[in-house]
Amino acid sequence: MIEKKKVTLVPHVLFGMFFLELLFVFLKKIDGTVYGVFDAFEKLYPIIAVMLLTAFMKSKLNIHWWLALGFYTLYLLYGVLISLAQQKGIKIILVQLYHELKFFPMMMLFSLVRCDDRWVKLTINIIKPVIALTILLILFQLSVPGLYDAVFQNGGHFEKGHVAGMLLPRLVGWFWHPGQIALFFTVTTVFLICEHKRENIKLFFPMVFISVIFVVIAIQRFELFILLMVLMIFWFCRYIDVDYRRYLALVVLLLFGVGILYVISDKAHFWWLLDRFNSPRIVFLVEGLFSLVESNYWGAGWGTIGSHAAADVAKVYEYNEMKDIWWVKLEQYFYDTYWPHVIGETGLPGFFLLLFSMYFMIRGLERPGASMLMFILIMTSALSSNAQALYHLSVFGWFIMLLESTHCKNRPVHVRGKKLTSIV
Repeated sequence: MIEKKKVTLVPHVLFGMFFLELLFVFLKKIDGTVYGVFDAFEKLYPIIAVMLLTAFMKSKLNIHWWLALGFYTLYLLYGVLISLAQQKGIKIILVQLYHELKFFPMMMLFSLVRCDDRWVKLTINIIKPVIALTILLILFQLSVPGLYDAVFQNGGHFEKGHVAGMLLPRLVGWFWHPGQIALFFTVTTVFLICEHKRENIKLFFPMVFISVIFVVIAIQRFELFILLMVLMIFWFCRYIDVDYRRYLALVVLLLFGVGILYVISDKAHFWWLLDRFNSPRIVFLVEGLFSLVESNYWGAGWGTIGSHAAADVAKVYEYNEMKDIWWVKLEQYFYDTYWPHVIGETGLPGFFLLLFSMYFMIRGLERPGASMLMFILIMTSALSSNAQALYHLSVFGWFIMLLESTHCKNRPVHVRGKKLTSIV
């Protein structure tokens, strides 16, 4: 864990990351230039995380965190070695290595830091005005859409959502993009339910109801599906006490692992995906799969397909067959993809090293509610780049830290004869 005496400032640093993300996600709606200044500063987050882990982490981690750390280290090492073997340049390796260091150090740091209940109260006091302002901004958007678009010219919500054959506006309130509001209030719902179980929150039902409504009106189908699944799990746990951490970890392991093995068992599956789903995400995934097969499943090395290095350093999209996709023209190649670069660039060895690391991260968390948040982050990375987006890492990480830092009385749960504590 993080040593108690040495980390009095660490929660303040992590809160700063969380608060700045919430602040600038609103400012980005108004002026992308202002956000660009923050975006440059934001790139220090992974470096700060590595420095804090190096300075304050004690050697006494539970076995699951040691395994998660070991598998992730092997994933990074394999990425470097396969890139060198594929004759990739040092600049490509260093650039992608930085981006690979976002996910694990950030989530490990948030998961190990402990804080007191004042941070829980402060967070609740932040959620309430965000909800109120989101309601006001949604009413503004619905009542005067033209003026709303004029005020928030840099909004990321202008693409309408398809619902039952209709095109409806995506309502985002305080946030820049519908994916941000949907996941923020999915996370908030989990947090509120856990805090309610510990009798730490007032106005529970109105806040949860509003949070669920916000996820619905964002018209983000996958996030809504995940939220409904989470609510079903919590409902089930009202009647049966169960430590579901291992089951969430197994779902990730089996869904991702069996899924990739099935897809690569026949190249016909690649073409089926392209024919069945007309989406840039699928195009990138299939390109990653072809890179995987062409490398004899070892991986083509960083900077080949789907990664930041491929776009920023190798600039492969300027001349390959994907150059005419509208995502590429808008330089959004990696904003909605995460796994294609893992599959295509580090092959099956890298894919499974990373997957096992994620499996043990879910198992390593002490509170089921925190493991639920890690599960949601990993699951949504299947159709997004959430696992490399510093906004999502900061938001998920902050709430994981709060749930892991329980100082209130918890309900006893018996698992295999051992008395544990749970906050659901």
